[in-house]
Amino acid sequence: MNSTKPKILLVGVFHMGGSSDMNQFDIDNVLSPKKQIEIEEVMRKLSAFQPNKVAVEAVKETDNELNTMYHQYINNSLELNTNEIQQIGFRLSAKMENERIYPVDWMGDIGQRDIGEVLKWAKSNQSVLYKLIMEEYLPKIMDFPSKDHTILDMLMHINQEKRVKNDHELYMQVARIGTETDYIGIDWMRWWYQRNLTIYSNLTRLITESDDRILLLIGAAHIYLVRQFLLESGIFEVESALDYLR
Repeated sequence: MNSTKPKILLVGVFHMGGSSDMNQFDIDNVLSPKKQIEIEEVMRKLSAFQPNKVAVEAVKETDNELNTMYHQYINNSLELNTNEIQQIGFRLSAKMENERIYPVDWMGDIGQRDIGEVLKWAKSNQSVLYKLIMEEYLPKIMDFPSKDHTILDMLMHINQEKRVKNDHELYMQVARIGTETDYIGIDWMRWWYQRNLTIYSNLTRLITESDDRILLLIGAAHIYLVRQFLLESGIFEVESALDYLR
């Protein structure tokens, strides 16, 4: 019996073009010549994994639009924007001569409170826990390298096991927000878990051959849960980004 499993490399990234996430890197313009050279170094290292499929943090519904832009890029008719999906995802997939790119994210609405509402409630009603989150847990994931560091330095930093664990511990504190039977933090957390489970499910659907090599580029806060789901499935051999970025 062939025991070969598809391999998957999880690469936690920061949002180069900015986002609404709680944690943001201060980075110079990624389109500058200096930063473009730094991205080329990241590409060289990640290409050693030789992915035949590159998955990115874009919702499934954008598949046609995303791949239209990807094909414009490989046909030299698209100027890349600052987003990591294009700066790393498009370039890496093209370097591997892959025919397409794969969006695997989900951002559905299940009627949950958003994270801003949850934290606002905690500030007014659960001040001790709110202070713990804001003064102890949040600073752990806001401890970024300075903008003088290279993009490779930043990626190595956010893919460290300690950093991945800190991200998840922050969310476990959010789950504590609430009172009696009003599980306010969990109201948002159920959406967070559903999102990451959906990403996991979408990744499993990319498998067509036992020797597939899938690389996932995703916000570093997702790494803990997505990795957990992948490992517990027994479907993949899961590889560490640091093994390639170092």
